[in-house]
Amino acid sequence: MSVARMMGLDTAGKMLGGHERLGDALAIQPRSLRAKLAGDRGISAADLIATAEALDARADRVREHARKLREEAGQ
Repeated sequence: MSVARMMGLDTAGKMLGGHERLGDALAIQPRSLRAKLAGDRGISAADLIATAEALDARADRVREHARKLREEAGQ
């Protein structure tokens, strides 16, 4: 099991606002996510891509909100 993949998923879960959201992005149950994070189950390239897409979507929402705040401030 790749420690880098396990750590990457864990970090992504925190960035997404919790492991529940990461599990939702991966379309897996909490038990399966815990197994992946513990190294008991593999983390596929598809898992990494789905996670990256979830992070991209969150980043887009954050950027849009920042844009609205700047607009409100007159920038």
